[in-house]
Amino acid sequence: MPPYFVFVESLQAPQSLCKILSVNILELSREGLSSWFEGFGEKPFRANQVIRWIWEKSILDPEKMTDLPENLRKTIKEYFSCGPYVEKTAVSYDRSVKLLVRLEDGNAIESVLMRTAGHVTICVSTQVGCPLSCTFCQSGSTGLERNLESSEILYQVALARPKPRNVVFMGVGEPMLNWANFKESALRLQNEAGMSQRHMTISTVGIPGMITRLAQELPRVNLAISLHAPTQRLRERIMPKAAKVMQIQKLIEEIKLYQGLTGNRITFEYVMLDGVNDGLDSADTLADITDGITSLINLIPYNPTDCASYRPSNPARIRFFLERLRLQGRDATVRKSLGLGVDSACGQLRARRSNDE
Repeated sequence: MPPYFVFVESLQAPQSLCKILSVNILELSREGLSSWFEGFGEKPFRANQVIRWIWEKSILDPEKMTDLPENLRKTIKEYFSCGPYVEKTAVSYDRSVKLLVRLEDGNAIESVLMRTAGHVTICVSTQVGCPLSCTFCQSGSTGLERNLESSEILYQVALARPKPRNVVFMGVGEPMLNWANFKESALRLQNEAGMSQRHMTISTVGIPGMITRLAQELPRVNLAISLHAPTQRLRERIMPKAAKVMQIQKLIEEIKLYQGLTGNRITFEYVMLDGVNDGLDSADTLADITDGITSLINLIPYNPTDCASYRPSNPARIRFFLERLRLQGRDATVRKSLGLGVDSACGQLRARRSNDE
């Protein structure tokens, strides 16, 4: 039996069957929906009914919102476009589910549902493509197409089955380079979906000033740093664009400022590349630069892609690296890679522009 299977799932009707209009239903916040209903002579509380259907019952089709009058359901159906929809899903042997979400402009994005410790986490994308093009990551192999709108980020969560408890902004793209739409989606997940910011995590390579901004504007959202190299020179080799955007010394300084403002523990993500960054000297340097920072160092076995020639570190080498960090008082662990069977593990997601890609 193969480790996964693929099937088509019509959570939303294909765009060819929709009357494409100016707005999809998640483009309007609670306040926007209230105003829309008032414009049709309806009571503003109708907005709360729609929001409950979307976020509590996972229903996006107005025709199934049965506590709304039939004529109102038809009006909603006629006014709003169909919005993004799940075109394909792929299920891995570990029960992770990769969603291929087709956007209204024809682009597609990928997100991943993961089951761990009795709950479901969704990893969402924030851009179509990625401008940073880290050498070990498939996500940036085609460059940046565009930022996702906040509604397109929200649709990834709303379309997920079962309903996720946690959201990690770790899919395709650099969330800090799409700050306004990331922030709006995080606030709406809190205010409309009832999700605590403590159940949200943003991953970033480090964009000057933005980690401090996160501390000031979304202080309860968890922070993960895509570090992957303990020195500026090595980071320039494997993450040249990210290293150029922000020197590692400045990154560490801003992380310490963030922690001083929020008190939050930081997660450092560190992909293990054979013969590149997995030596004990790298472990020692990593321990040095994280000194004084309350953190978890997540060692990530490299997941092969077709855009790079790196090899995964030997498990024994990873274990020695882990033990070296722990001997120096660092809280460190080896992340279990989920979604490998369907190319949806860390670094394997990519943007898609057509059915043939």
